[in-house]
Amino acid sequence: MTLYSKYLITAIAAVTATLTGVNAHADVTTLTFEIVNNTSGPLKLNRSNWNLALAEPGFFDVDPYSKHSYEANYTTNFGYPRKPPATLREVISYANGNRECTFTTVLRVTQSFGVFRPTLVATRSASATSTGMDDVKCEARVTAKTDEAPLDYSVRFTMG
Repeated sequence: MTLYSKYLITAIAAVTATLTGVNAHADVTTLTFEIVNNTSGPLKLNRSNWNLALAEPGFFDVDPYSKHSYEANYTTNFGYPRKPPATLREVISYANGNRECTFTTVLRVTQSFGVFRPTLVATRSASATSTGMDDVKCEARVTAKTDEAPLDYSVRFTMG
C-alpha cells in the first residue's frame, strides 16, 4: 500500500465519521406558547398531546384577563438523509364553560443540499378555531422564530 493510498483511506474515514456524526445529531426544538385570556372566566387546558400528569395541577390554567407562557421541548433531527419534510404539529384546546378554542401550530422543515449539513427551509403556521357550543373569538400567530437549527419559535394564542 502506498503512502498516497493510506492518506486517501484516512481522509475517507474522517469524512465518513464527520457525516455520520451529522446524521446522528439530534436537537431540541423549543416551542413557546403564550396563552392570552380576554374573557371574564378562567381558561382550562381541555385537550393536548402532552402527559398532563407531569405538570402541577392548574399549571396550564389562565386567569381572566391575563396571559400565561410555557415551553415545550421536542427532540428533532434535521440531519441527512431525509426525503419527506420533517413536521412538528401540536394541537391544544382551551375552554371556558361552553366556549372553546382549538389552537394548532405546525413547523414544516424541508432540506436541500449542503456541503456538511443540509440547508434547512422552515415554515411555521398557527391557526385557531372556535369549537365550543358558544362562539368565541380565537386568534393565533407566530410571534418569534429562529432560522438556524433547532428552529425554535413562539406562538401567541388568544381567546376572547
